[in-house]
Amino acid sequence: MIRSHASHTPEVSAAARLQLLVLGIAVAAAAVTVAWLVLRDASPSKAPPASLSPQLVSQTELAALADTLDRPIYWAGPRERFAYELTLTSSGRVYVRYLPRGSAAGDPRANFLTVGTYPGVSSYDNLKKVSTGPLVHSNLLHGGGLLVAPKSVPKSVYLAYPGAGYQVEVYDPSNGAARRLALTDVIRPVR
Repeated sequence: MIRSHASHTPEVSAAARLQLLVLGIAVAAAAVTVAWLVLRDASPSKAPPASLSPQLVSQTELAALADTLDRPIYWAGPRERFAYELTLTSSGRVYVRYLPRGSAAGDPRANFLTVGTYPGVSSYDNLKKVSTGPLVHSNLLHGGGLLVAPKSVPKSVYLAYPGAGYQVEVYDPSNGAARRLALTDVIRPVR
């Protein structure tokens, strides 16, 4: 007679299950917060401009686009040894990505400093609503701005200013670098 041997799996205590559940809820809440910050009021108040696929541009071309859009485009300032990649989406979002010189526009890697400017009428109020609690770091910025950094995504921060019709996201592949850049006032309009 062949007997089957049941493998023994150690039981997980109720306390461990509760900790895993709380951790899972915290991660899900952080993800929802980040998605809400990025997508809330993303559509501009006027008809969206035509989109532009990723292309390498100069500082002058970035300023010219800001003039055309009649709103600021944020970036991390000029940087030696880097080219500026511009992307404009059909919803009016503008991304400035810092690529090492010699890199092609549209490089699929997420290894580069990127500053996004997103149109949204209530951007500051929306960011303020999610600026407290254990899942985020918040800081006040010069000029009355607000910085919110989700603890679960230490590579991105979000900025908004009272009365401004846009929100800014700063992404850097190094943990904490985006927050440091924003706190030192490096992130600013190109014009």
